[in-house]
Amino acid sequence: MAPLLAAVLAANPNPYVEQLWARDLHGLVARLSEPPVNPADAEQQQFFGDVVRFLNCEPLPALADEAGFHAPRALLRLEVARRGRLGASAATSATLWRDVLSPDFFRRASVFSGGEVLRWPVEEERWSSEVLEVQLRPSSCGKPVAASDELALLTTVLTEEVEVELGPEVAGRLLYHRASRALARGKGDEAKVLAARLSPAALGGELSALARLLRVTLGLEPRTEYVALASEPALASVRLPIVVQAAAQLSTEGRWQELLALTAPYARWPGPSTPAAEAVLVRDVLYRRALAHQALGEHEALVQLISPIFPSLAASQEPLVEALRGVTLESLARGGLEPEALELLRDLGPVAGLPRRLASLGELALGVGNVRLAVGVSERLLQERGAPSRARGFALRAQVALASGDASGLTRSIERLLTLRRQERIPVRDQEEVDRIAFSLTQSLVTASADLTEPHWRPLLTAQLEAVRQGIHSRHEKAFPALFAALEDRPPAPVAKGKRQEAFVAVGRVAVGAPPSLLPPPPFSVTWPEPYSLIALPLPDGSPRDWFPHEPTPPAAAPKSSGAEVPHAP
Repeated sequence: MAPLLAAVLAANPNPYVEQLWARDLHGLVARLSEPPVNPADAEQQQFFGDVVRFLNCEPLPALADEAGFHAPRALLRLEVARRGRLGASAATSATLWRDVLSPDFFRRASVFSGGEVLRWPVEEERWSSEVLEVQLRPSSCGKPVAASDELALLTTVLTEEVEVELGPEVAGRLLYHRASRALARGKGDEAKVLAARLSPAALGGELSALARLLRVTLGLEPRTEYVALASEPALASVRLPIVVQAAAQLSTEGRWQELLALTAPYARWPGPSTPAAEAVLVRDVLYRRALAHQALGEHEALVQLISPIFPSLAASQEPLVEALRGVTLESLARGGLEPEALELLRDLGPVAGLPRRLASLGELALGVGNVRLAVGVSERLLQERGAPSRARGFALRAQVALASGDASGLTRSIERLLTLRRQERIPVRDQEEVDRIAFSLTQSLVTASADLTEPHWRPLLTAQLEAVRQGIHSRHEKAFPALFAALEDRPPAPVAKGKRQEAFVAVGRVAVGAPPSLLPPPPFSVTWPEPYSLIALPLPDGSPRDWFPHEPTPPAAAPKSSGAEVPHAP
């Protein structure tokens, strides 16, 4: 224990500790039946008497403020209250109650069989080899307990007292427990205040890692810590949620190879039997892996990852699925229009949406300089039967012509687009879609004009904008003044006082090295493991120990009797 109690125990040899750590509850009761030799021994008997009642699930009496061993005795009562919260699940929980409620964890029987014991009334005079025979009350651990909550007892005053009497490790366990329980109850601000006082270094093993994780979760440590915690062996029970946050951090920093190595165990789309909460996390991991393959130019690996996923997700419009579509299209934009690419493009969504996906692929290809693919996509669109599909083909051809410096090709593509718009056989619904395609083309032309320095382009683009303005429905009329102004780089027009001035500038396209817009990871959520023990039991040197080793241990073995003892029967 802390120096204060360690000094007390060192000055007063403790005859009870040996029986406790031997898990000999009967022997401990026998020791406690001896009269105390001095006041310090009497205080030890009061503490170990509480330990016996605790282990036998008997009620613990009220604790006076001036009682000796006050802090460790208060923790026994705290642990009893936790059992009341856990209820019937205490027997299988990852707490010391799993051991206490196990009938054979402690030896409760006498070492003597009925035929070896000679009983007579208690006398003050003892033989040198004589010990006192006692009878342990039957365990009450099988009885139900009243509901309670230990947080009502776990106050700041108790935590401070524990730190003085028992040291920072025990106090740290209590702080972690308070903070994690507050967070589990949705009291994030309270949890953050408590965790700010928590020093992971003062804790050992699993709790040290959990305390670090708690502080990161509450924003007391940088999110980069998730990367280190993802490989922490002590956090195996909550590994996947940490990996998700670590992968998100690595993707933000562009550390793609590390991301792929970290997430390798989760490189498979969740199946129908995967729990819903786990499936959300695994899907996010797959999204990060897709980003990594794309950033590293690993097209084949990306296709292998995506191909098995989309046939079943074709109709999904979830943000993550849409993001995966976008990543796949961006990767396909760097290749060709082979049958495998077309098959994957079909699988990415409903059949009716294939022309839109083709048009998006063409524009992406043009953006990365893959003119050959853009031309191939436009030819494919022009072979489709619907007017909107052919309109997308002409619009893409116009953009290819502009990117290639082909003024006549640009004019010809726009003329054919508007001719298609004027055909009387086109349904009204398709006309509206063609109008949207044409108007979107004008926006692309204005954006691209910022990169055109030759003088003949401005009047040509102005004429094409005017042709489109006249060729589509008048509902789009209001948007064209801004487009013409941006094309001319017109300065702000005078406005009335109090009104906002507007300037129209064509900004062009800027290639940046940052990754594409990233989806945020799912919120971090775990069922916070509780400390195995909230109590502190003294070792022979007086230092505190939370409980017996947590790994499975065999039932306590009874010591062999020599047959020489003749105990008294009280």
